[in-house]
Amino acid sequence: MKPVTRLSLLLVTLVVTPHWASAQETAPASEEAEPIWANHLGFSYLATTGNSETTTFGLDFMATRRPMPWGLEVSALFDRADKDGQKTAERYSAGLRGTRTLRERWDAFAGLSAEKDEFAGIDLRAIVEAGVVYKALTGPRHTLELDAALNWTDEDRLPPEIDDSWLGSLLGLDYHYAINDSAAFSQGVKYFANFDDTANWRAESLTALTAAVNKKLALRLSYEIRYRNQPLDANDDTDTTTKASIVWSM
Repeated sequence: MKPVTRLSLLLVTLVVTPHWASAQETAPASEEAEPIWANHLGFSYLATTGNSETTTFGLDFMATRRPMPWGLEVSALFDRADKDGQKTAERYSAGLRGTRTLRERWDAFAGLSAEKDEFAGIDLRAIVEAGVVYKALTGPRHTLELDAALNWTDEDRLPPEIDDSWLGSLLGLDYHYAINDSAAFSQGVKYFANFDDTANWRAESLTALTAAVNKKLALRLSYEIRYRNQPLDANDDTDTTTKASIVWSM
């Protein structure tokens, strides 16, 4: 099966799973009970015409089941940009992570993710990981989670085609600040180490500001940085994405 077909099937599965699962589960009968599932769909679009014709389109999905004591996180993303009829960017990614509460501040997790980004030279990159989460801050206004994991990466690259795989590790940080009842700031950072080639490490950063319009809709501004210390072929070592999105809570 081709990598893009495998990734497409994974995307469909990840989007459908939380809706099916949430239909099988209901929270305890209480008006004040926190929902078991939190589902969010983000959409962004920009088009210009005239001297330059450009279009950018983005779609991202996130579903989270809070640990009871088992939790689940499902994510999917698609970004594309065209200029004067020529594709200038296209990226797919999907992820699945299961969590298990160990103690009040400790969780264990295992996950699988896949990404395709032809403009960065990646035909398909799959990562399997397992590790722990420490909750350094638990709210109500500030939350901070620290991740540490071992992972296995399998990377199929575009021509000249090379299939590479290695054992590595993940260090992550996820910070959220509730500015008020309708606005929030978040910052996520991930560092991916490669034990086979220590110089071939990657880092990602995602900064976001979200403001609620009502209970179902919100506006989100985000800025993402993806850095690879050893870029593939003649590709740049840094990719950035600035996005303004409408987010629908389902």
